Amino acid sequence: MMSGVAMRYCHSEDEVLQAVNYGFLKVLQNISKYRDEFALATWIRRIVVNHLIDEYRKSIKELKNVSIDELEVHEEVSTLNLAEYNYSEKELRAMLNELPDATRTVFNLYSIEGYKHTEIAERLQISAGTSKWHVSDARKRLAEMLSKSEKNESELKGLNI
Repeated sequence: MMSGVAMRYCHSEDEVLQAVNYGFLKVLQNISKYRDEFALATWIRRIVVNHLIDEYRKSIKELKNVSIDELEVHEEVSTLNLAEYNYSEKELRAMLNELPDATRTVFNLYSIEGYKHTEIAERLQISAGTSKWHVSDARKRLAEMLSKSEKNESELKGLNI
């Protein structure tokens, strides 16, 4: 389960393995702090995600804040529903991995982990506007990838391949 979480943030299986191993090391070091009011898996997941956030922050040399005034960010509900498409988990992961690191990280935290933009901004040391922009940009890029993929698939069907 933790490998699945790490795969959304990492580029390679080696990075996933390293993140999960380090996450479980932190779990073992802090097991005395675990409170049974939360499920153990939830607590472990939080530790792994926090580790991935820390690693992301370390890897960024410079992440410029984008002023919300400079951007046209639309907070409309996305009509993109990946469940409507027949894509394998591997194909979806590959699409996510095509996103720039910052955009992928913010998108994962917001859309999958459920963080709010203010929480993401605080954790990644960016503005909330920058967080919103990254989510908007990820949605746009993913929609383009899906559209391109659908076109390619229908062209292949037209060629009877």
